[in-house]
Amino acid sequence: MTSKGDKVVPCTFYLNERHELTRGQKDGFGRTPQYANIDWAGKGEQISRSLGVVRQAVARSKDPVRDSRYFMLARPVRELAKVSKNKAIAPTGTVLDVTSFSADDSRVLHRIGLDLIDVTSSGDALVHGKPEQVDRLVATCETLGSIGMRERARYAMIDAFALIPKEYRIDDEWLAELPDKKSIDAVIELQPLLDRLEVDRVVRAIADTLADKAAGSIRENGRDFSGRHWFRGDILKSGLNAIANSFFSVQSLHSPLYATSSAHGGSPRRTQPITVTTASRTGVQVAELPVVAVVDLGIPADHVKLAPYRRGQYQAPGSFGRTAGSHGSFVASRVVFGDPDFSEAPGPDPTPGCRYYDVNVAETDTLVSEKSVWSAIDAVMATAPDVRVFNLSFDHQSAYAGLRRKDRDELLILVQDLDNQIFANDCLVVVAAGNSPPGQLPKKAYPGHFDEDDWQLGVWARSFNALTCGGCVDRLGFDGLVSKIGWPSPFTRVGPGLANSPKVDFCAHAGNCDNRFRWKPGLGVWGLDDVGRWEDRSGTSYAAPMLAREAALALAELQRFCQQGARPYAAAVKAFLSLTCPFGECV
Repeated sequence: MTSKGDKVVPCTFYLNERHELTRGQKDGFGRTPQYANIDWAGKGEQISRSLGVVRQAVARSKDPVRDSRYFMLARPVRELAKVSKNKAIAPTGTVLDVTSFSADDSRVLHRIGLDLIDVTSSGDALVHGKPEQVDRLVATCETLGSIGMRERARYAMIDAFALIPKEYRIDDEWLAELPDKKSIDAVIELQPLLDRLEVDRVVRAIADTLADKAAGSIRENGRDFSGRHWFRGDILKSGLNAIANSFFSVQSLHSPLYATSSAHGGSPRRTQPITVTTASRTGVQVAELPVVAVVDLGIPADHVKLAPYRRGQYQAPGSFGRTAGSHGSFVASRVVFGDPDFSEAPGPDPTPGCRYYDVNVAETDTLVSEKSVWSAIDAVMATAPDVRVFNLSFDHQSAYAGLRRKDRDELLILVQDLDNQIFANDCLVVVAAGNSPPGQLPKKAYPGHFDEDDWQLGVWARSFNALTCGGCVDRLGFDGLVSKIGWPSPFTRVGPGLANSPKVDFCAHAGNCDNRFRWKPGLGVWGLDDVGRWEDRSGTSYAAPMLAREAALALAELQRFCQQGARPYAAAVKAFLSLTCPFGECV
């Protein structure tokens, strides 16, 4: 509202695309910050000079998008002195303000026409801008000493711009370990914001560079959920160096990202085969059972006991091409039959409660290709819309803190994509919390060891929107370390998650271990191997499908109360599980 004489006249203010008033409008709420001890003319000259250096370096590069895009580093002024009349917080008249491009201060970059891509651990911002935007920045900075205070304030937090250093594209420690004359399997991640034509030009230029130097070739390509393109090939160390030095449109070079099944004790020894009789299935309509997608190492299509409950199959492109081991079968059997107990005597197969969808993302006989995860989920939801629950019983053997910097950064991007995918598609994803290294003894005795690094969560289990499932002991066995029902499995990893978010979300029976933190017969949970034999194993891999099963059953139950054509939200299912699921009591 504005005053006109004695009258109050309504006035509408429109915000522009940068969420600020135009220069001709007055913002009556608060005022532009006043900074102390800044030589604005000198500051403008410094920023302008740094942009000139960046432009010259980009013009000399071999990168094919050098004429259309700038990817550069924005270095912040670490501390700024602001004028303040509040004597309680600023007795000298000024207060120091720490610049953080990873928080609210990132809006400054947007207001000067730059796109924020990432913030480094040191606080520098990786930004993107087009040539015309960079030209405007240079022109504005050259007159920074004479323009208005509001315009100046946008540049107060910026110290200078620079090219993105090579070490932000490739891990020098990893590069130093590579052999000089042997090609290695490597992934090339391109910067976001590139369009299809630019991606094609960049990859052709990279392929030509590798061919000219006889330093390798590219054989595979893909795209993440966020739209970022990547390529994979067999490349020599010299080729990786050439790419990292010449192409600023490359965001990252690293080894392929793999995860392993979250089973404690590696490949467990099999128990003596148990002969069971199949119980009568009278009254069970298999086609009406809810479905859980088992994203794993594959399940035999002709499995003697699980085949009747198979909803379908998805085979990830470039995957192993066949079932790898029995991990997937064990997980699927827990989805279908729940948590049976054959510790005392053999018995009939339990009554099935769910079906499964086989999603095979095995790249080798033991490893999961993590680049395949989001595309596999996307493909299954597109072809089988009734499948809304996905079980991920895998993660890195190393805890989050033990990963290389570039691997950790790339995995966080994949987890960010998973979080966005869960939100966009309104699906439910259950992730196993993971296990400590088999046989790894803690420095402090159980249960006081859960703050040690080897028991901290990996990357996938830190997802905000997924449900992370840890392990607890629901049945005691002979010579087990845990002697109280309901206590955590000694090997289960624990939170917190990213940004100290509360994790894990739920837990279920995952088995026990001995006092050497190793699996022993009789201390695990029961499931089927790949040839249809019941055996016991330990691991959060086998707790997660219990939560996924409950999520699918809850989804089906809530669906009964929805109008025709509607379906319950995933958030409603999570709330329902929190209120009713007994697994939550074990956390």
